Amino acid sequence: MIKRFSVFILMVIFAYACSPNNVKNDPNIVKLLDSAKVKGTFALMENGSGQFTITNLTLYKDSAYAPLNTFFAVPALLGLDKGYIKHDTSSWVSLDSVNYYNTIIEKIGRTAILKTIDSLHYGKGIVSNDLNNFWNNGSLLITADEQLGFIKKLYFGQLAFQKKSQDILKKMILKEDNASYQLSYMIGSEKSIDPNFWIVGYVEENKHPYFFVMHLKSNNAQFDNASLVNLLKTILLQQGFLKGVR
Repeated sequence: MIKRFSVFILMVIFAYACSPNNVKNDPNIVKLLDSAKVKGTFALMENGSGQFTITNLTLYKDSAYAPLNTFFAVPALLGLDKGYIKHDTSSWVSLDSVNYYNTIIEKIGRTAILKTIDSLHYGKGIVSNDLNNFWNNGSLLITADEQLGFIKKLYFGQLAFQKKSQDILKKMILKEDNASYQLSYMIGSEKSIDPNFWIVGYVEENKHPYFFVMHLKSNNAQFDNASLVNLLKTILLQQGFLKGVR
């Protein structure tokens, strides 16, 4: 009986995994990346159908990179659970604030961070002894597929944190909220040594969530976080979003 139940659970898990039947590639997205002079992967998942639109499936599934500031979602959730971050809106600090989350990570401690990363199956590798930079220095790596899984679980309150903490983080990453759509995301970028960028989040239209992740590398010195957001919104518009009709 237990064996049959385990098989059923695996079937449910893999029902929304990438397969030739539920993945499509849109060459128009590649053109948008090329026009921005960047290379990488973009993925969009429609929750209702489990349909994926993915540019460069190999990079999406098999290539892992430092999570950069997107990792701060983890200490933010831990900090909220442990009371290091208060639940009132006046205490919320953007996930872009390195110094603030360095302080939270030091309060949490390496042991608890390691335990949480392991329980979340967040990326690969370990947290180095450098608590001020392990999310940047390559000791912790994560794939775009894992990033998408994390943000999807956050949306549905399925992470191993208090529901209230997850709800607060969702409010923290909400960037645009209007009658047509709600757009939520977090950004990670490294421009000094090996320029690369993450943007991870979801767009909601008519109460239907669509999850996205994009990881890019760029040799264009003019490409920055604002360029990243503009590129994301251009892709979403091209895919028919941000108009309130999806």
